[in-house]
Amino acid sequence: MDIDNIIPHSMNDLGAILFWIIIIILVMAAIVIYLYYRKASKKVVKMQEQLDTHLNTIDQMKKSKEERVKELTELKDKTEKMLEEEKKNL
Repeated sequence: MDIDNIIPHSMNDLGAILFWIIIIILVMAAIVIYLYYRKASKKVVKMQEQLDTHLNTIDQMKKSKEERVKELTELKDKTEKMLEEEKKNL
């Protein structure tokens, strides 16, 4: 294949003109698809980070609740012991 065949020499050379139009359209489509993919992947990463943050917050809230219940139980036990000691002293 000779390079001279794909270079349009006149307006009547429709095959070469059509070839270059198709090449330009394909390159533009590839660029658009690449940019869309890049944007979508960043969006997915951002959403995943938000989900992880939310799940971590929920875990911390559960831990906090468990810790509060544990502290309250310990406090209750201490007060009961103190009351029993006071009853013995009386």
